[in-house]
Amino acid sequence: MKPEVRFLSPEELERLHRAALDLLDRVGMRLPAQKAQEGLVRAGARLGGGDVVRIPPELVEEALAKAPRREEVVLHGRRPEDDFSFVDHRPALACMTMATSVIDPFSGKKRPADNDDLARLTRLADQLDRVAVNGGLVTPQEVPGAINDWYTWATTLKHTTKPITGGVYGARGVEDAVEMASLACGSRERFLERPFISGWVLTLPPLGIDRASLEALMELGRFKIPAVVSSGPILGTTSPVTLAGTMAQAHAEILACLTVSQTLHPGAPVIYTSFARGMDMKSGAVSMACPEFAVLKVGLAQLGRSLGLPVRMPAMLRDAKRLDAQAGFETGMVAGLTCLAADLMDGMQLDMDLVVDYPDLLFCDEAMAALRRLARPLAVDRDSLALEIIEEVGPGGSFLTHRHTFNLFRTELWQPGLFERRNWQSWEAEGAKEIHRVCLERVREMLAKKPEPLLPPEVEAAIDQVVERARADIS
Repeated sequence: MKPEVRFLSPEELERLHRAALDLLDRVGMRLPAQKAQEGLVRAGARLGGGDVVRIPPELVEEALAKAPRREEVVLHGRRPEDDFSFVDHRPALACMTMATSVIDPFSGKKRPADNDDLARLTRLADQLDRVAVNGGLVTPQEVPGAINDWYTWATTLKHTTKPITGGVYGARGVEDAVEMASLACGSRERFLERPFISGWVLTLPPLGIDRASLEALMELGRFKIPAVVSSGPILGTTSPVTLAGTMAQAHAEILACLTVSQTLHPGAPVIYTSFARGMDMKSGAVSMACPEFAVLKVGLAQLGRSLGLPVRMPAMLRDAKRLDAQAGFETGMVAGLTCLAADLMDGMQLDMDLVVDYPDLLFCDEAMAALRRLARPLAVDRDSLALEIIEEVGPGGSFLTHRHTFNLFRTELWQPGLFERRNWQSWEAEGAKEIHRVCLERVREMLAKKPEPLLPPEVEAAIDQVVERARADIS
């Protein structure tokens, strides 16, 4: 049997879905782009004031019927062996994006992230087995803010062959990302056959989206590039303080974006995600690892899966400032629950998704390996019951030297690569290293190796020209 976690019954899921449809019909969604408004009105929606469009339930349901099912969506890599499929629920890591600071792997000091950090972190993520989707873990702070998405695409394309998710600012951001990706794989035709990028589309709670994000959503749909649509309301601030109210609102915002996408470009892939989160009412700090965050991730993942959509949820962002006991607990609490409901899990950031610590990439990768074992189906059949083996060993015998144990222990028992399991004396004899130090030493070894270029110099130069053109036009 496949393990699962549920906070919502089928009846409660239906109630939340109907509540979201009612919100879109009666209250509407602010969609500040004429193309989106006109397309929805032609399909049966109604205009309200201030760019608000009221979307009837039947139009949303029609859009859901057009959206690709989870088994139809593939996040392509530049190489087929790097593809990620949603057919089987096998949780994997995805790089969260847009952190602004790093903890330097040599000085240990927190500082602004730069483009060299982005290149190194992308290379590290490219080498980690449980990281299925790469991306701009950090946003370079030394480049003009208006075009940092362009720098991020250029750098990540140079340093990974895995699927990449990144920010796209407006239609121009999507078009230039497509051009850079096409250069990386040799032609636009080849890219469009297997688009290996996906774009973040963030709503603007409550019940809105900014113009640039809406234009990016429509442009992603035109190219049939997966749109990772996320609503990120904050409990009691940009959504009701109740979890059910926040889930209904977040679900409505995601459905509104999906309806725009499918009405204008039927069959465009949409990935369901949400950064619905809590806030510390004493300090005003937003929390990416409170218990409510974990409940919201599971509940919203249930909603996405109930509609047959591919699901991606943030689960390893942590409020902790460093890779310490708090970070470990937050990883276990949120990711331990989310891995049983979501397919992809964004992570590898600290301090409420603002800081990246290099060793944390290896920690999260190791944690995901254990979580995958946790999420694996539990078989109870003739082979797994092993009754003949129990009879053969008999009362008082030992299974340790039996061939059955030797043949199966590698697949039945998860073996850590970094986490500590030895006795105290063995651990102490090798330096008594805590997990942060273990991961940091491994990171330094990986960084010491000069990476082989993934793209020819002339292709890298052509990608850089796209960035420079955008810099001249936009900055």
